Amino acid sequence: MKETKRRRSRVKASIAAALFVLAAVLIARTLGPGRTSPRVSALAGLEIDREKAAARLAEYIRIDTSTPPGIPRDGTPAYLTLLIDRYATPLGLEHQIVDGRSLLLRWRAPPSGERPLVLLSHADVVPVADEERPLWHHAPFAGEIADGFVWGRGALDNKGSTICALEAIAALKRAQIAPRRDILLLVVPDEEIGGNEGAALFVRDHLALLEQPIALIDEGSFVIPDQIPGKNLVAVAVAEKQYVTIRVTVDGEAGHSSMPTPANAPAALTRALARLMAFELPTQRPLPVERLFDRISDHSSFGQRLLLRNRWLFGPLIERMLSRGAAGNAMLRSTHALTVLRAGIKDNVVPAHAEALVNFRLLPGDSRDQVLAEVRRVMDEPAVKIEVINAEEDTPITASDGPLWDGLEAVLATAIPDAVVAPIVSPGTMDARRFARAGIPAYRLVPFTADAGERQRVHGVDERVSLDNLEQAIRVYAHLMRYL
Repeated sequence: MKETKRRRSRVKASIAAALFVLAAVLIARTLGPGRTSPRVSALAGLEIDREKAAARLAEYIRIDTSTPPGIPRDGTPAYLTLLIDRYATPLGLEHQIVDGRSLLLRWRAPPSGERPLVLLSHADVVPVADEERPLWHHAPFAGEIADGFVWGRGALDNKGSTICALEAIAALKRAQIAPRRDILLLVVPDEEIGGNEGAALFVRDHLALLEQPIALIDEGSFVIPDQIPGKNLVAVAVAEKQYVTIRVTVDGEAGHSSMPTPANAPAALTRALARLMAFELPTQRPLPVERLFDRISDHSSFGQRLLLRNRWLFGPLIERMLSRGAAGNAMLRSTHALTVLRAGIKDNVVPAHAEALVNFRLLPGDSRDQVLAEVRRVMDEPAVKIEVINAEEDTPITASDGPLWDGLEAVLATAIPDAVVAPIVSPGTMDARRFARAGIPAYRLVPFTADAGERQRVHGVDERVSLDNLEQAIRVYAHLMRYL
Protein backbone atom coordinates (compact mmCIF):
# COMPACT_ATOMS: atom_id res chain seq x y z
CA MET A 1 0.00 0.00 0.00
CA LYS A 2 2.79 2.40 0.92
CA GLU A 3 4.61 1.60 -2.35
CA THR A 4 1.42 2.34 -4.30
CA LYS A 5 1.10 5.70 -2.57
CA ARG A 6 4.73 6.48 -3.31
CA ARG A 7 4.21 5.64 -7.02
CA ARG A 8 1.12 7.84 -7.14
CA SER A 9 3.04 10.68 -5.49
CA ARG A 10 5.85 10.33 -8.03
CA VAL A 11 3.34 10.35 -10.91
CA LYS A 12 1.64 13.46 -9.52
CA ALA A 13 5.00 15.15 -9.06
CA SER A 14 5.99 14.28 -12.62
CA ILE A 15 2.71 15.64 -13.98
CA ALA A 16 3.08 18.81 -11.93
CA ALA A 17 6.64 19.26 -13.17
CA ALA A 18 5.55 18.70 -16.77
CA LEU A 19 2.73 21.23 -16.41
CA PHE A 20 5.15 23.71 -14.87
CA VAL A 21 7.57 23.29 -17.77
CA LEU A 22 4.69 23.58 -20.27
CA ALA A 23 3.43 26.75 -18.59
CA ALA A 24 6.95 28.18 -18.54
CA VAL A 25 7.43 27.46 -22.24
CA LEU A 26 4.05 28.96 -23.16
CA ILE A 27 4.65 32.11 -21.13
CA ALA A 28 8.23 32.53 -22.37
CA ARG A 29 7.09 32.27 -25.99
CA THR A 30 4.17 34.59 -25.33
CA LEU A 31 6.24 37.28 -23.63
CA GLY A 32 9.18 37.07 -26.02
CA PRO A 33 10.11 40.23 -27.93
CA GLY A 34 8.38 40.95 -31.21
CA ARG A 35 9.99 41.71 -34.53
CA THR A 36 10.72 45.33 -35.41
CA SER A 37 10.40 46.30 -39.05
CA PRO A 38 13.42 47.86 -40.72
CA ARG A 39 13.13 51.46 -41.90
CA VAL A 40 14.52 53.70 -44.62
CA SER A 41 15.00 57.46 -44.45
CA ALA A 42 11.73 59.27 -45.12
CA LEU A 43 11.96 61.34 -48.28
CA ALA A 44 12.36 65.01 -47.44
CA GLY A 45 11.02 67.79 -49.65
CA LEU A 46 8.47 65.59 -51.41
CA GLU A 47 5.61 67.80 -52.60
CA ILE A 48 2.53 65.75 -53.42
CA ASP A 49 -0.24 67.42 -55.44
CA ARG A 50 -3.21 65.34 -54.41
CA GLU A 51 -5.73 67.70 -56.00
CA LYS A 52 -4.05 67.22 -59.35
CA ALA A 53 -3.99 63.46 -58.79
CA ALA A 54 -7.72 63.54 -58.02
CA ALA A 55 -8.45 65.54 -61.17
CA ARG A 56 -6.41 63.18 -63.35
CA LEU A 57 -8.05 60.12 -61.81
CA ALA A 58 -11.49 61.65 -62.36
CA GLU A 59 -10.57 62.20 -65.99
CA TYR A 60 -9.39 58.59 -66.30
CA ILE A 61 -12.62 57.27 -64.73
CA ARG A 62 -14.69 59.20 -67.30
CA ILE A 63 -13.21 56.96 -69.99
CA ASP A 64 -15.56 53.99 -69.76
CA THR A 65 -13.36 50.90 -70.09
CA SER A 66 -15.97 48.39 -68.91
CA THR A 67 -14.97 44.85 -69.77
CA PRO A 68 -17.09 43.32 -71.15
CA PRO A 69 -17.70 44.68 -73.74
CA GLY A 70 -14.01 45.56 -73.58
CA ILE A 71 -11.62 48.19 -74.84
CA PRO A 72 -11.82 48.74 -78.62
CA ARG A 73 -9.04 47.28 -80.73
CA ASP A 74 -9.36 49.80 -83.57
CA GLY A 75 -7.25 52.94 -83.30
CA THR A 76 -5.58 54.14 -80.13
CA PRO A 77 -7.75 53.65 -77.03
CA ALA A 78 -8.61 56.90 -75.28
CA TYR A 79 -6.98 55.88 -72.01
CA LEU A 80 -3.62 55.43 -73.77
CA THR A 81 -3.87 58.93 -75.19
CA LEU A 82 -4.71 60.27 -71.73
CA LEU A 83 -1.77 58.58 -70.00
CA ILE A 84 0.69 59.55 -72.71
CA ASP A 85 -0.46 63.16 -73.08
CA ARG A 86 -0.92 63.87 -69.36
CA TYR A 87 2.11 62.00 -68.05
CA ALA A 88 4.52 60.27 -70.42
CA THR A 89 5.20 63.28 -72.64
CA PRO A 90 5.43 66.06 -69.99
CA LEU A 91 7.44 63.85 -67.62
CA GLY A 92 9.82 62.71 -70.35
CA LEU A 93 9.01 59.02 -69.91
CA GLU A 94 9.77 56.55 -72.65
CA HIS A 95 6.57 54.91 -73.81
CA GLN A 96 5.59 52.04 -76.06
CA ILE A 97 2.15 50.74 -77.04
CA VAL A 98 2.23 46.94 -77.05
CA ASP A 99 -0.29 44.77 -78.90
CA GLY A 100 -2.46 47.82 -79.53
CA ARG A 101 -3.91 48.18 -76.03
CA SER A 102 -1.12 47.73 -73.45
CA LEU A 103 1.16 50.59 -72.44
CA LEU A 104 4.74 50.28 -71.20
CA LEU A 105 6.26 53.41 -69.65
CA ARG A 106 9.88 53.72 -68.53
CA TRP A 107 11.57 56.18 -66.20
CA ARG A 108 15.30 55.71 -66.57
CA ALA A 109 17.52 55.92 -63.51
CA PRO A 110 21.14 57.03 -63.56
CA PRO A 111 23.34 54.13 -64.72
CA SER A 112 23.77 51.69 -61.84
CA GLY A 113 23.52 48.15 -63.18
CA GLU A 114 20.41 47.59 -61.05
CA ARG A 115 17.54 45.58 -62.53
CA PRO A 116 14.24 47.43 -63.12
CA LEU A 117 11.18 47.51 -60.88
CA VAL A 118 7.80 46.91 -62.56
CA LEU A 119 4.52 48.45 -61.40
CA LEU A 120 1.60 46.63 -63.03
CA SER A 121 -2.00 47.87 -63.31
CA HIS A 122 -4.98 47.44 -65.59
CA ALA A 123 -7.15 49.94 -67.43
CA ASP A 124 -10.32 47.86 -67.70
CA VAL A 125 -13.07 47.90 -65.07
CA VAL A 126 -16.05 45.69 -64.34
CA PRO A 127 -19.37 46.88 -65.80
CA VAL A 128 -22.13 48.49 -63.77
CA ALA A 129 -25.48 46.73 -64.14
CA ASP A 130 -28.41 48.90 -65.22
CA GLU A 131 -30.35 48.03 -62.07
CA GLU A 132 -27.41 49.16 -59.89
CA ARG A 133 -26.92 52.60 -61.44
CA PRO A 134 -29.75 54.30 -59.47
CA LEU A 135 -28.07 53.12 -56.24
CA TRP A 136 -24.92 55.16 -56.89
CA HIS A 137 -24.74 58.55 -55.19
CA HIS A 138 -22.50 59.76 -58.02
CA ALA A 139 -22.80 58.34 -61.54
CA PRO A 140 -20.24 55.52 -61.93
CA PHE A 141 -18.47 57.06 -64.92
CA ALA A 142 -18.91 60.75 -64.10
CA GLY A 143 -15.57 60.94 -62.29
CA GLU A 144 -16.89 63.35 -59.67
CA ILE A 145 -14.81 64.77 -56.81
CA ALA A 146 -16.93 65.37 -53.72
CA ASP A 147 -16.69 65.11 -49.93
CA GLY A 148 -12.96 64.36 -50.06
CA PHE A 149 -13.32 61.43 -52.47
CA VAL A 150 -12.98 60.66 -56.15
CA TRP A 151 -16.08 58.64 -57.06
CA GLY A 152 -16.47 56.15 -59.88
CA ARG A 153 -15.81 52.73 -61.25
CA GLY A 154 -12.07 52.03 -61.22
CA ALA A 155 -11.19 54.43 -58.39
CA LEU A 156 -10.02 51.47 -56.28
CA ASP A 157 -9.79 48.79 -58.95
CA ASN A 158 -7.47 49.71 -60.56
CA LYS A 159 -7.13 53.11 -62.16
CA GLY A 160 -6.27 54.84 -58.89
CA SER A 161 -2.96 53.04 -58.47
CA THR A 162 -1.91 53.92 -62.03
CA ILE A 163 -2.42 57.63 -61.44
CA CYS A 164 -0.69 57.48 -58.04
CA ALA A 165 2.38 55.78 -59.50
CA LEU A 166 2.63 58.45 -62.21
CA GLU A 167 2.11 61.24 -59.70
CA ALA A 168 4.91 59.71 -57.60
CA ILE A 169 7.23 60.10 -60.57
CA ALA A 170 6.11 63.71 -60.93
CA ALA A 171 6.72 64.39 -57.22
CA LEU A 172 10.20 62.81 -57.31
CA LYS A 173 11.11 64.80 -60.39
CA ARG A 174 10.00 68.05 -58.73
CA ALA A 175 12.17 67.19 -55.75
CA GLN A 176 15.05 66.22 -58.07
CA ILE A 177 15.20 62.75 -56.52
CA ALA A 178 16.28 59.99 -58.87
CA PRO A 179 15.00 56.42 -58.65
CA ARG A 180 17.34 53.69 -57.51
CA ARG A 181 16.66 51.65 -60.65
CA ASP A 182 14.66 52.00 -63.86
CA ILE A 183 10.93 52.14 -63.17
CA LEU A 184 8.63 50.37 -65.61
CA LEU A 185 4.88 50.99 -65.53
CA LEU A 186 2.87 48.42 -67.45
CA VAL A 187 -0.85 49.08 -68.00
CA VAL A 188 -2.84 46.18 -69.50
CA PRO A 189 -6.38 46.12 -70.92
CA ASP A 190 -8.27 43.00 -69.84
CA GLU A 191 -7.49 41.82 -66.32
CA GLU A 192 -11.16 41.67 -65.38
CA ILE A 193 -11.81 38.91 -67.92
CA GLY A 194 -8.68 36.88 -67.28
CA GLY A 195 -5.89 38.87 -68.93
CA ASN A 196 -5.47 36.56 -71.92
CA GLU A 197 -4.88 39.39 -74.39
CA GLY A 198 -3.02 41.67 -71.99
CA ALA A 199 -0.70 40.17 -69.37
CA ALA A 200 -0.69 36.70 -70.92
CA LEU A 201 0.30 37.98 -74.37
CA PHE A 202 2.89 40.30 -72.87
CA VAL A 203 4.53 37.47 -70.93
CA ARG A 204 4.45 35.20 -73.95
CA ASP A 205 5.72 37.66 -76.57
CA HIS A 206 7.33 40.66 -74.88
CA LEU A 207 8.75 39.60 -71.53
CA ALA A 208 12.26 40.59 -72.64
CA LEU A 209 11.15 44.25 -72.59
CA LEU A 210 11.16 44.08 -68.78
CA GLU A 211 14.87 43.14 -68.71
CA GLN A 212 14.62 40.60 -65.88
CA PRO A 213 13.13 42.91 -63.25
CA ILE A 214 13.97 42.58 -59.59
CA ALA A 215 10.26 42.49 -58.71
CA LEU A 216 6.77 43.31 -59.90
CA ILE A 217 4.08 45.02 -57.82
CA ASP A 218 0.43 44.55 -58.76
CA GLU A 219 -2.97 44.96 -57.13
CA GLY A 220 -4.32 42.28 -54.80
CA SER A 221 -4.57 43.68 -51.28
CA PHE A 222 -4.91 46.91 -49.30
CA VAL A 223 -3.75 48.51 -46.07
CA ILE A 224 -6.23 47.15 -43.51
CA PRO A 225 -6.97 49.38 -40.49
CA ASP A 226 -9.56 47.19 -38.77
CA GLN A 227 -7.56 44.04 -38.03
CA ILE A 228 -5.02 45.08 -35.37
CA PRO A 229 -6.16 47.76 -32.87
CA GLY A 230 -4.21 50.96 -33.32
CA LYS A 231 -2.23 49.59 -36.27
CA ASN A 232 -2.47 49.40 -40.04
CA LEU A 233 -1.98 45.87 -41.33
CA VAL A 234 -0.13 46.23 -44.62
CA ALA A 235 -1.18 42.92 -46.13
CA VAL A 236 1.17 42.10 -49.01
CA ALA A 237 -0.08 39.15 -51.03
CA VAL A 238 2.90 36.97 -51.98
CA ALA A 239 0.76 34.23 -53.52
CA GLU A 240 -2.70 33.66 -54.90
CA LYS A 241 -5.02 30.72 -55.13
CA GLN A 242 -5.36 28.51 -58.17
CA TYR A 243 -8.61 29.06 -60.08
CA VAL A 244 -10.51 25.94 -61.22
CA THR A 245 -14.10 25.62 -62.42
CA ILE A 246 -15.87 22.31 -63.06
CA ARG A 247 -19.13 21.51 -64.80
CA VAL A 248 -21.19 18.86 -63.04
CA THR A 249 -23.86 17.25 -65.24
CA VAL A 250 -26.48 14.52 -65.01
CA ASP A 251 -28.40 13.15 -68.00
CA GLY A 252 -31.49 11.03 -67.58
CA GLU A 253 -34.96 10.68 -68.99
CA ALA A 254 -37.47 13.48 -69.23
CA GLY A 255 -40.84 12.91 -67.60
CA HIS A 256 -44.00 14.37 -66.16
CA SER A 257 -43.66 16.18 -62.84
CA SER A 258 -46.67 14.27 -61.50
CA MET A 259 -44.65 11.03 -61.53
CA PRO A 260 -41.10 11.91 -60.40
CA THR A 261 -38.42 9.28 -59.86
CA PRO A 262 -35.36 9.46 -57.57
CA ALA A 263 -33.12 8.86 -60.58
CA ASN A 264 -34.22 11.93 -62.55
CA ALA A 265 -31.47 14.35 -63.50
CA PRO A 266 -32.27 17.28 -61.18
CA ALA A 267 -32.74 14.98 -58.19
CA ALA A 268 -29.46 13.15 -58.75
CA LEU A 269 -27.59 16.41 -59.31
CA THR A 270 -28.95 18.12 -56.19
CA ARG A 271 -28.13 15.08 -54.03
CA ALA A 272 -24.56 15.15 -55.28
CA LEU A 273 -24.27 18.90 -54.83
CA ALA A 274 -25.69 18.74 -51.31
CA ARG A 275 -22.95 16.30 -50.33
CA LEU A 276 -20.31 18.48 -51.95
CA MET A 277 -21.51 21.71 -50.31
CA ALA A 278 -21.47 20.02 -46.89
CA PHE A 279 -17.88 18.91 -47.45
CA GLU A 280 -14.78 20.96 -46.64
CA LEU A 281 -11.23 20.32 -47.68
CA PRO A 282 -8.77 20.17 -44.75
CA THR A 283 -7.27 23.30 -43.25
CA GLN A 284 -3.62 24.20 -43.90
CA ARG A 285 -1.22 26.92 -42.82
CA PRO A 286 0.96 27.92 -45.79
CA LEU A 287 4.21 29.69 -44.94
CA PRO A 288 2.82 33.19 -45.67
CA VAL A 289 -0.06 32.52 -43.25
CA GLU A 290 2.38 31.36 -40.57
CA ARG A 291 4.34 34.58 -40.99
CA LEU A 292 1.14 36.62 -40.92
CA PHE A 293 0.30 35.06 -37.55
CA ASP A 294 3.79 35.92 -36.30
CA ARG A 295 3.42 39.59 -37.30
CA ILE A 296 -0.07 39.89 -35.82
CA SER A 297 1.03 38.27 -32.58
CA ASP A 298 3.62 41.01 -32.03
CA HIS A 299 0.77 43.52 -31.65
CA SER A 300 -1.93 41.42 -29.96
CA SER A 301 -3.32 41.08 -26.47
CA PHE A 302 -1.77 38.55 -24.07
CA GLY A 303 -4.47 35.98 -24.80
CA GLN A 304 -4.09 36.29 -28.56
CA ARG A 305 -0.30 36.15 -28.32
CA LEU A 306 -0.58 33.03 -26.18
CA LEU A 307 -2.49 31.30 -28.96
CA LEU A 308 -0.64 32.71 -31.97
CA ARG A 309 2.88 32.21 -30.60
CA ASN A 310 2.16 28.65 -29.52
CA ARG A 311 0.58 27.26 -32.65
CA TRP A 312 2.40 23.98 -32.06
CA LEU A 313 -0.19 23.47 -29.29
CA PHE A 314 -3.13 25.71 -30.18
CA GLY A 315 -2.99 25.43 -33.99
CA PRO A 316 -6.16 23.33 -34.34
CA LEU A 317 -8.07 25.73 -32.08
CA ILE A 318 -6.91 28.75 -34.12
CA GLU A 319 -7.95 27.03 -37.33
CA ARG A 320 -11.41 26.20 -35.99
CA MET A 321 -11.92 29.77 -34.82
CA LEU A 322 -10.79 31.36 -38.09
CA SER A 323 -12.74 28.90 -40.24
CA ARG A 324 -16.01 30.28 -38.88
CA GLY A 325 -15.60 33.41 -41.03
CA ALA A 326 -15.45 33.51 -44.83
CA ALA A 327 -12.13 35.39 -44.99
CA GLY A 328 -10.41 33.21 -42.39
CA ASN A 329 -11.75 30.05 -43.98
CA ALA A 330 -10.47 31.11 -47.41
CA MET A 331 -7.05 31.84 -45.88
CA LEU A 332 -6.68 28.36 -44.39
CA ARG A 333 -8.12 25.94 -46.92
CA SER A 334 -8.92 25.36 -50.56
CA THR A 335 -12.55 26.28 -51.06
CA HIS A 336 -15.38 25.58 -53.47
CA ALA A 337 -18.59 27.46 -54.24
CA LEU A 338 -21.66 26.56 -56.28
CA THR A 339 -21.97 29.44 -58.74
CA VAL A 340 -24.35 28.33 -61.53
CA LEU A 341 -27.28 25.89 -61.50
CA ARG A 342 -29.32 25.04 -64.61
CA ALA A 343 -32.18 22.62 -65.26
CA GLY A 344 -35.61 22.65 -66.85
CA ILE A 345 -37.73 24.97 -68.96
CA LYS A 346 -41.26 24.32 -67.62
CA ASP A 347 -42.69 23.75 -64.17
CA ASN A 348 -44.51 20.49 -64.98
CA VAL A 349 -41.69 18.81 -66.91
CA VAL A 350 -38.85 16.92 -65.25
CA PRO A 351 -35.90 17.73 -67.53
CA ALA A 352 -33.55 15.14 -68.96
CA HIS A 353 -30.49 17.29 -68.30
CA ALA A 354 -29.26 19.20 -65.25
CA GLU A 355 -25.94 20.92 -64.71
CA ALA A 356 -24.04 23.11 -62.29
CA LEU A 357 -20.80 25.04 -62.21
CA VAL A 358 -18.62 24.82 -59.12
CA ASN A 359 -15.67 27.19 -58.68
CA PHE A 360 -12.62 26.10 -56.69
CA ARG A 361 -9.86 28.29 -55.25
CA LEU A 362 -6.96 26.03 -54.38
CA LEU A 363 -4.16 26.96 -52.02
CA PRO A 364 -0.67 27.03 -53.56
CA GLY A 365 0.66 23.50 -53.81
CA ASP A 366 -2.71 21.75 -53.68
CA SER A 367 -3.05 19.13 -56.43
CA ARG A 368 -5.98 19.77 -58.74
CA ASP A 369 -6.21 16.08 -59.63
CA GLN A 370 -6.27 15.01 -55.99
CA VAL A 371 -8.93 17.57 -55.12
CA LEU A 372 -11.14 16.48 -58.02
CA ALA A 373 -10.70 12.85 -57.06
CA GLU A 374 -11.93 13.76 -53.58
CA VAL A 375 -14.86 15.65 -55.11
CA ARG A 376 -15.92 12.57 -57.08
CA ARG A 377 -15.72 10.44 -53.94
CA VAL A 378 -17.77 12.89 -51.89
CA MET A 379 -20.50 13.35 -54.50
CA ASP A 380 -20.99 9.57 -54.62
CA GLU A 381 -23.52 9.67 -57.45
CA PRO A 382 -22.89 7.26 -60.37
CA ALA A 383 -24.85 9.35 -62.87
CA VAL A 384 -22.78 12.49 -62.26
CA LYS A 385 -20.19 13.54 -64.83
CA ILE A 386 -17.46 16.07 -64.01
CA GLU A 387 -15.67 18.20 -66.60
CA VAL A 388 -12.97 20.80 -65.95
CA ILE A 389 -13.93 23.84 -68.04
CA ASN A 390 -11.54 26.47 -66.68
CA ALA A 391 -8.30 25.83 -64.88
CA GLU A 392 -5.30 27.99 -64.08
CA GLU A 393 -1.85 26.71 -63.35
CA ASP A 394 -0.56 26.83 -59.80
CA THR A 395 1.35 30.04 -58.99
CA PRO A 396 4.63 30.02 -57.03
CA ILE A 397 4.86 31.78 -53.68
CA THR A 398 7.13 34.82 -53.67
CA ALA A 399 9.58 34.79 -50.75
CA SER A 400 8.56 36.77 -47.67
CA ASP A 401 12.07 36.84 -46.26
CA GLY A 402 15.48 37.86 -47.53
CA PRO A 403 16.85 41.18 -48.82
CA LEU A 404 14.05 41.90 -51.32
CA TRP A 405 11.28 41.39 -48.79
CA ASP A 406 13.23 43.31 -46.14
CA GLY A 407 13.59 46.23 -48.54
CA LEU A 408 9.89 46.20 -49.37
CA GLU A 409 8.95 45.98 -45.69
CA ALA A 410 11.26 48.87 -44.81
CA VAL A 411 9.69 51.11 -47.44
CA LEU A 412 6.13 50.28 -46.41
CA ALA A 413 6.88 50.64 -42.70
CA THR A 414 8.40 54.07 -43.37
CA ALA A 415 5.74 55.45 -45.71
CA ILE A 416 2.58 54.15 -43.99
CA PRO A 417 1.76 55.28 -40.43
CA ASP A 418 1.58 52.57 -37.72
CA ALA A 419 2.33 49.87 -40.27
CA VAL A 420 2.50 46.17 -39.52
CA VAL A 421 3.80 44.61 -42.74
CA ALA A 422 2.88 40.97 -43.27
CA PRO A 423 2.53 38.48 -46.13
CA ILE A 424 -0.80 36.90 -47.08
CA VAL A 425 -2.21 34.53 -49.71
CA SER A 426 -4.78 36.29 -51.89
CA PRO A 427 -8.00 34.32 -52.38
CA GLY A 428 -8.49 36.04 -55.74
CA THR A 429 -6.51 35.99 -58.96
CA MET A 430 -4.85 38.86 -60.75
CA ASP A 431 -2.42 39.47 -63.61
CA ALA A 432 0.59 39.11 -61.31
CA ARG A 433 0.26 35.33 -61.58
CA ARG A 434 1.44 35.40 -65.20
CA PHE A 435 4.68 37.10 -64.24
CA ALA A 436 5.23 35.02 -61.11
CA ARG A 437 5.05 31.87 -63.22
CA ALA A 438 7.73 33.39 -65.45
CA GLY A 439 10.05 33.61 -62.43
CA ILE A 440 9.54 37.27 -61.47
CA PRO A 441 9.02 37.93 -57.74
CA ALA A 442 5.48 39.30 -57.54
CA TYR A 443 3.96 41.31 -54.70
CA ARG A 444 0.30 42.35 -54.65
CA LEU A 445 -0.66 45.55 -52.84
CA VAL A 446 -2.40 48.82 -53.63
CA PRO A 447 -1.34 51.14 -50.78
CA PHE A 448 -4.81 52.55 -50.08
CA THR A 449 -6.13 52.20 -46.53
CA ALA A 450 -9.50 50.46 -46.77
CA ASP A 451 -11.62 49.07 -43.97
CA ALA A 452 -14.20 46.33 -44.53
CA GLY A 453 -16.82 48.81 -45.74
CA GLU A 454 -14.50 50.43 -48.28
CA ARG A 455 -13.25 47.06 -49.53
CA GLN A 456 -16.82 46.08 -50.34
CA ARG A 457 -16.99 48.97 -52.79
CA VAL A 458 -14.57 47.12 -55.10
CA HIS A 459 -16.83 45.84 -57.92
CA GLY A 460 -19.71 47.28 -55.88
CA VAL A 461 -21.87 50.38 -55.59
CA ASP A 462 -20.26 53.77 -54.91
CA GLU A 463 -16.67 52.78 -55.57
CA ARG A 464 -14.46 55.65 -54.46
CA VAL A 465 -11.04 56.61 -53.14
CA SER A 466 -10.23 59.41 -50.72
CA LEU A 467 -7.78 62.19 -51.47
CA ASP A 468 -5.95 61.14 -48.29
CA ASN A 469 -5.48 57.71 -49.82
CA LEU A 470 -4.21 59.19 -53.06
CA GLU A 471 -1.61 61.15 -51.12
CA GLN A 472 -0.60 58.07 -49.13
CA ALA A 473 -0.25 55.89 -52.22
CA ILE A 474 1.80 58.52 -54.03
CA ARG A 475 4.14 58.71 -51.04
CA VAL A 476 4.46 54.90 -50.90
CA TYR A 477 5.21 54.59 -54.61
CA ALA A 478 7.77 57.39 -54.39
CA HIS A 479 9.59 55.57 -51.58
CA LEU A 480 9.45 52.31 -53.54
CA MET A 481 10.98 53.98 -56.58
CA ARG A 482 13.73 55.58 -54.53
CA TYR A 483 14.68 52.70 -52.25
CA LEU A 484 13.53 49.27 -53.42
